[in-house]
Amino acid sequence: MKILKSFIFGIALVLVGCTTGQLYYLDKNGERKLACDVEFTGLPWVDKYAVEYSLSLCAKSVVKKGGTVKEVHLLEIDTSIPSPPCGAKWNHAIAKQMYRSDELTKKEYGYIVAHIDLGLAKANKCSPNKPSQSDS
Repeated sequence: MKILKSFIFGIALVLVGCTTGQLYYLDKNGERKLACDVEFTGLPWVDKYAVEYSLSLCAKSVVKKGGTVKEVHLLEIDTSIPSPPCGAKWNHAIAKQMYRSDELTKKEYGYIVAHIDLGLAKANKCSPNKPSQSDS
């Protein structure tokens, strides 16, 4: 019985800690199609921003290719993120440490999580004495 309760609790925890989003668009022929289906599992207050970031990038890509999205607010979202430390690229450990030390907001942290998970992170090519030249 105790094992069953632990199993049910574990499943519930996974389901609660999962944030998802989908974006549909109309193609040039007016057909409705799924553009993106995203899911982030972890901390819901971070994941909601990760979903927002991912869907915004997706919407902007769809429109750039000639599609139409109903959720036009996604096109207006500023998806810029802070640069990682000089010589580094964003990874989960750096982002988490900077969030915990109050160097990132919840929103920035969520956007960076999505940025990393989407494979967009690149090294910040800067030196401590020069302005940032990030490719993030």
